[in-house]
Amino acid sequence: MREQEMRVGCLLVHGFTGAPFEMEPLAGPLREMGCMVRNIRLPGHDTSFEDFRRTVFADWVAHAEDEYRALEREVDAVVPVGLSMGGTIALHLAQVFRPLGVVALAAPMYVYRIIPWRMKDWRLPLVGLLRHVRPVWPATPRSEAARAVAPWRGYEDATALPQLHSLIVGAAGVRRGLGRVTAPLLVMQARGDTTVHYSNALHIAAHVASPDVTLKLFDIADRRAGHHVITTHMECRDRVSGAVRDFVRGLF
Repeated sequence: MREQEMRVGCLLVHGFTGAPFEMEPLAGPLREMGCMVRNIRLPGHDTSFEDFRRTVFADWVAHAEDEYRALEREVDAVVPVGLSMGGTIALHLAQVFRPLGVVALAAPMYVYRIIPWRMKDWRLPLVGLLRHVRPVWPATPRSEAARAVAPWRGYEDATALPQLHSLIVGAAGVRRGLGRVTAPLLVMQARGDTTVHYSNALHIAAHVASPDVTLKLFDIADRRAGHHVITTHMECRDRVSGAVRDFVRGLF
């Protein structure tokens, strides 16, 4: 089927505590090449922290599945594209549906590992217990310099431990199902990502059943901001959006 005959939809899925804002740099290039883009907002996100605390990973996944079905009714084929937890959800969608392709950007299959030691905070292995004792922990917001380099919108004054625990458990479930992913796959991540270790990208690429896997790891020189939100980071956002655009274009 020629490009002009196939209607392709791209389902953009943002990350944990984030917002559709972080996926907007991908939306424009995909629309310009003729894709129908649905940049979704997961339940409890981009509204209030109180709303967020009433949701868990199962709610976010269920909403993404509903949005996938809705988009599927409007196009011939769907490509889920996710950042961080959104990438984890995109891989879940690729296990449940039959997408044309799937894109996972800085997607966690695990939030921490003890051996080898890979975690942003030593308390992460205790989240399952701490969520019952102190469900909300204070957090340090990003600096203004970091915001200028890698714009982001979301909840950052506190961490909701029950919701974080649901992500930890949910990501493990997606990891166990990677063998059911058979669609062409683009995996992309910065090696200096301190939120999600880049070994997650290696694990995804090694354990899916997709015959066509593109793995792109890269370095970011800037040190003012973290290297996780690669869709908006000024040093790599064009590289990321271009890679996603080229990958999707190559599918049809």
